[in-house]
This record gives sequence, C-alpha cells and structure tokens, in this order.
Amino acid sequence: MPGIEEYALAHTTPDPPSLLSLAAETQARCERPHMMVGPVEARFLQFLVWMLRPRAVLEIGTFTGYSALSMAGELPSDGHIVTCELSQEHADIARKHIATAGHDDRITVIVGPAMDTIRTLPGPFDLILLDADQAHFPEYLDELVPKLADKGVLAVDNTLWSGAVLDKSDTLDSTEGIRRFNDLVAGRTDLISVLLSVRDGLTLIRRAPGGTPT
Repeated sequence: MPGIEEYALAHTTPDPPSLLSLAAETQARCERPHMMVGPVEARFLQFLVWMLRPRAVLEIGTFTGYSALSMAGELPSDGHIVTCELSQEHADIARKHIATAGHDDRITVIVGPAMDTIRTLPGPFDLILLDADQAHFPEYLDELVPKLADKGVLAVDNTLWSGAVLDKSDTLDSTEGIRRFNDLVAGRTDLISVLLSVRDGLTLIRRAPGGTPT
C-alpha cells in the first residue's frame, strides 16, 4: 500500500545523532546508499539484541557501519560485534563513525572476503546478521549455521529482494541466490525460520530442537 513504509518510519523511534551523521555521509559519498538497513530495520535489530543479550555477534556486510553501530548500543557489557566488509573505503567510513560514537572497543571491522574471514572465526555466535553477497547466500547458510550458539539466531536480510523473488523473468545471480536460499531454509527439518516483510525481507532462523540436518 502506498505510504505504508513512510507511516511505519514515522511511528518508529528515530535515529540518534550518531546514526544520522553516518547516514548523511553514506548518502553523500556512496554510490548505493540504499544498502543501509534503514531506521525501521535498525530498530528491529536493536530489539533482537536487547532481547537476546548476545555476547558474540557476527555481521556479514558492514557497508558503512549503520547496522553494526545500531546494534552496539544494546549489547550487554561483555558483548562484542565482529563485522566483515569487502570494501576498504566502506570500512574506513564505518570505523570513523564507530570511533566517534565511542563503540570502537565493541565492534571489530575485518576487511576482506567474508567467507575467508568466517572460516577463521571459531564461534559460537549468539546472533549472526547476513547482509551481503546475495548470490552466494546458500553457501553462507552451510558456513554460518554450524557457528550458531545453541540458542543463537541467524538473521538474513534482503530475502524478498524488493519482490524480485516472485518475478520469474528475473534471473540475476543475486535473485537466483536468494530464491535458492529461501527454498533451502524452508526445506530443512533441522531449522525453524520465519520470513518477515520488514523492509526488503528479513528471515530469522534458529535450530529446531532435536532436528535432523537435511
């Protein structure tokens, strides 16, 4: 319905100054500023962190740090975020704003191919956010689920892909990757998931009690 996203935004707690500053620089300097999760999804992620009280958080796809910085403020006192970014330019912006906000002791930005980084991290993680490299979402599923803590949650962004998942004529690698990922998750008996229509689609995944991997 036209206007419904704007209505949701207007009735959501607004960004603090630190995130407004980061969003403004991202809009001014980056070619695809829409890659930020946005205030509504950021508040949703903050609620997840507030409820889960995760000590260890892993993020795939830092971009300019908006989502990591959003989550950092709700971490417990011993919580930490490791976030992976391919672009040095984006990582530099993220690190600057993370430091300005006083969270550089709570967020570690690692630059390089995320899959390589993931394989060096022992885990387990209480919360994982996957928000990059949509064409390879299925491969990330295999890498990330084993790194979840027993009661950990895997949150995956872009799982509706602006509705492209329903457009059979869209055969882009990114769209096909998301479709395959969604089907894989739905077909696994060892996982419980829900696909939410928050912004561009956000899927929450956890292990099923006593589930058998398939």
